Amino acid sequence: MKKIFLIMSILILNYSKVSAQEIEDGWYKATVKYSNYMTYTFETYKLRVKVKYDKVVEISFGEGGSIHSGYNNEGYTYSGGTLYPEKDYRGVIISAEASVNIYESNGTVRNFKIKIE
Repeated sequence: MKKIFLIMSILILNYSKVSAQEIEDGWYKATVKYSNYMTYTFETYKLRVKVKYDKVVEISFGEGGSIHSGYNNEGYTYSGGTLYPEKDYRGVIISAEASVNIYESNGTVRNFKIKIE
């Protein structure tokens, strides 16, 4: 019985380490590389992004404009946003990157490559 308890404890502890949130929720300044291959538009911007549970869930363009995950009235589908942290030799997060795709009803795909530093 003790062996079963020990094994279950180890499994639970290991699972909690894997599923632990790494990047604090909130708004961050980010470099966002925008691409739209249908219009041959490629630009780089400094924008604010909202992070929730290690995902970019919103990109703010300022003055009330944004794209976001979840329900919207604009007819687009938001996909991606998972942040992948880069750590230094001490294990401290020094930056994080994500990719978001916006699929529009007319077939246009817009890509946002995001880097938080």
